[in-house]
Amino acid sequence: MNLESFIEPEQIKGELYNLCQFNRLPTGILLLGPEGCGNLKLGIQFIKKLLKIDILAHPDIHFLFPLPNLPKNKSSKLTDYFYNKWHNFLVNQPYGSFLDWKKKIHYENKACKISLEQVEEALKMINLKSYELSHKVVIFWMLEHLNINAGNKLLNVLDSPPKRVLFLFIGENEKFILPTLKSRLLIIKLKIISNKIIAKYLIRKFNLSKKQAQNIVSVSEGNLNTIFNILNNEKNNFNINFIFWMRMLFNLTNKLESFLIWGSKINSWNRDKKKSFLLFSLDIFRIAHRYKYDKNYINPFFASKNFNWKQFCRYINTKKVRIINHLISDVIKGIDRYYFFLFHFLDLSFNIKTILFNK
Repeated sequence: MNLESFIEPEQIKGELYNLCQFNRLPTGILLLGPEGCGNLKLGIQFIKKLLKIDILAHPDIHFLFPLPNLPKNKSSKLTDYFYNKWHNFLVNQPYGSFLDWKKKIHYENKACKISLEQVEEALKMINLKSYELSHKVVIFWMLEHLNINAGNKLLNVLDSPPKRVLFLFIGENEKFILPTLKSRLLIIKLKIISNKIIAKYLIRKFNLSKKQAQNIVSVSEGNLNTIFNILNNEKNNFNINFIFWMRMLFNLTNKLESFLIWGSKINSWNRDKKKSFLLFSLDIFRIAHRYKYDKNYINPFFASKNFNWKQFCRYINTKKVRIINHLISDVIKGIDRYYFFLFHFLDLSFNIKTILFNK
């Protein structure tokens, strides 16, 4: 079982691959779907199959993606920098979001667009003789961030397209894509993969329990980007933070200032890391509950000699875990809505202290 089989529903896979087999390629194809649906990954698989190649770093393939406005005297050097970052992004974050990309290039607080200059550069490339492939391919990622002037330039090309050139567009939000541009493209719409299918994949691929997989899926709402961000967070770091959290709560009166400083650090994490840490903590409470009634069960997350696991488990019982489970789950579900996450995290912490340690 592999994830690519999930992000290629049979009807979509069949439609794309028939285009390859019967040489009925349109000039432009738009793979449209919400964040984390895998449309970029699917587009890459399609191009590889079409051109019979294993890598996309090729002179006949050109990527366009949102970039900040570049100073004229530095644009060439910065463009090389961004292309290196982009190829790293493709390899390591094929389900990454627009915000992930902006963070990677350290422009998360700046506007980024696909500019007219980028489009003109791509058009120069496609007018050159093909290096060795059957087609030249231009791949636009995040089409909704196409500059208006760039869009108008592109319309002229699509009206009189060059031979053996394919434009592949990847987009998430149909409302922000030029209607005149959409009318010239073959649009293939992808949906979020069902929770049941993703949970099944996580159980087999990562050896997760059914409950762990269901927790991750329920938080991610089918967004593959969120799921892999959760899975990629380092468990050891979470171990340390969970231990610190419990110790602070146990003696909160004398350590309130240190606790607030630590809480501010948690608040600075991105939303996926916050969710991941709280999910990890949720699992620890459940494991402690299981250990309470099965002393042969070993906690798979803890190898710390500085944490008395048996002593911690004495504070655990079924009623407490049920309440804590409800409290943590509510905070996880609300992370995307909370503007003041720190306030809700502190409230959660005080409630856990009352439930666990107060007699």
